[in-house]
Amino acid sequence: MNNSRTPLKLFKRGFLPVGIVFLVSLLSPVHAENLETNTLRGKILYHGAIPPPEEHIIKQDAEVCGKTRQIIPVTISQDGGLQRAVVSVEGMNSGSPQKRPPLILRNDKCQFFPDLGIALVKQPLEVQNLDSILHNTHIRTKKRAFINVVLLPQSKGIKKVIKKPGPMTIACNKHPFMEGFIHVFDHPYHAITNTQGAFTIPNLPPGTHTLSLWHKTLGTIQRTVTLPQKDGTLLNIEFPAP
Repeated sequence: MNNSRTPLKLFKRGFLPVGIVFLVSLLSPVHAENLETNTLRGKILYHGAIPPPEEHIIKQDAEVCGKTRQIIPVTISQDGGLQRAVVSVEGMNSGSPQKRPPLILRNDKCQFFPDLGIALVKQPLEVQNLDSILHNTHIRTKKRAFINVVLLPQSKGIKKVIKKPGPMTIACNKHPFMEGFIHVFDHPYHAITNTQGAFTIPNLPPGTHTLSLWHKTLGTIQRTVTLPQKDGTLLNIEFPAP
């Protein structure tokens, strides 16, 4: 009598070979949830002097752009929370590249929306013009132009894939009062502070990390923080006056 059992019969009876059981355990969502990660929650504070707003008189295309434009260098909440600062974790392994939908940059009423954005390497950037006038959107890295294109009125413009990490500036060659910034990363551990100066970066491994903090007026600083094994710590960082 032959007692051998084929894999097909084992499947039908509810048994799996040891090798297959091991593979299934690796692919199981439960296994992924057991990885030690934590959420970094914090608040960036600023109590230094606040520069006055910059006033720009608009002489060209005022019917669309308006007659004046005010650029505010620093914005804080009532308790000193610094808005619109970019927070990122230094030295993190990029791991498998994540897919994100295109980052859409709109020219609307002679303003960039968003005028501060964060993106990932290999993420598409789509530039649009919603205005009834021409714009010349000029996006630069530290070394070269990434996009420098004339956008026809009310056009979707162009789409281009971001290939390298680093900061980029956004300008309009036709309207010098327009400004914007994009920070590109090769990892997902980054955030922009909200109206209260708060930020959240999930899925970080516990331990000591170096944070990089950027603000368009105040510059860039770095701070070392220790993330505990469990959630519950709120980190406060004071951004020094320039």
